[in-house]
Amino acid sequence: MWQHWVNFVLGLVVIVVAFLNLSGMALAWTLGILGVVIALVGLSGGVMEGGSERTVRHA
Repeated sequence: MWQHWVNFVLGLVVIVVAFLNLSGMALAWTLGILGVVIALVGLSGGVMEGGSERTVRHA
């Protein structure tokens, strides 16, 4: 659940960065680092959700 909030905040940061008028190299590094963080958070969320899908069967 917390991964959704992290993705939301990082999405807002990407929107703000777009309007900061950064130079080419600074913009590339900023967006590259944000992309890695977003990918890692998404991966951890997917791994956590995949492990929690256990079905309980009652006899």
